[in-house]
Amino acid sequence: MIHLLAPRLRVEERLLMQAFAERACESALLDAAAMSMSLTGEPGALPTVVLDRDVATGERAVLGALLAASGSVVVNRTATTRMLADRLALVRHLVIAGVPVPETVVAFGEGSAIGAARQVGYPLRIMAPVVTPSLPDALAGDADSAEAILEHRATLAHETSVLLQSVPEGQCWRVVVVGDAIVAATGETADGPAPTGDVPDEIAAVVERVVSRLGTGVYAVHVVETNGGPVVTGASNLVEFRALQQAGYDIAGRIADFTITQIDGGASA
Repeated sequence: MIHLLAPRLRVEERLLMQAFAERACESALLDAAAMSMSLTGEPGALPTVVLDRDVATGERAVLGALLAASGSVVVNRTATTRMLADRLALVRHLVIAGVPVPETVVAFGEGSAIGAARQVGYPLRIMAPVVTPSLPDALAGDADSAEAILEHRATLAHETSVLLQSVPEGQCWRVVVVGDAIVAATGETADGPAPTGDVPDEIAAVVERVVSRLGTGVYAVHVVETNGGPVVTGASNLVEFRALQQAGYDIAGRIADFTITQIDGGASA
């Protein structure tokens, strides 16, 4: 049995369940909110194989690590989920690897964040250092809006540290990785974002460098194609892929195939 770790049955989960059924694999939905695990006694009955279908957060990384330690096969593996959840760690890894990223500053107080925003320039993206669904990213186009956003987050959310990242100009790409392969992407066109299986070589090359840091898994790499070359703005667990599937790219099938290979090979932390 392969459990899809998701809060509800969405289009993507239906597609995945169909793909697993076509491969003679039984699958079912599992809500993390319904789970509990003993840290001192016997862990109890746990799913054998888990495909995490939600946004990568610190909590999901902890859950994945506990499941993996108890013998479950987890996709994505814990190390990958931790990196997807920790934006600060991801940027540091990419910088160390020489992968081009936008100018990014971490600030540890409201006053220092306001000063750092001036250093980064506008427009800029204001983000929590770790993925926090209750603290969504905010885009600031000028100093006044940046100051208002930072004050709001500090006062109402008690946020003490933030990442401030410049917003590069250029075409945006969302490149889907399954295993260690690029399988499709969404790129900007004159009519808006459009699915494509043809990723420019320069974009593909920088995504492959990201994969070398994140490892195998199921996720999306976000890249901006600037005049000076591609710049990686982040990576995230692959939750939404219906548009690509509807365009003829069998993302669900590729995910199912990769997950099944992990049952024999293992997907430990």
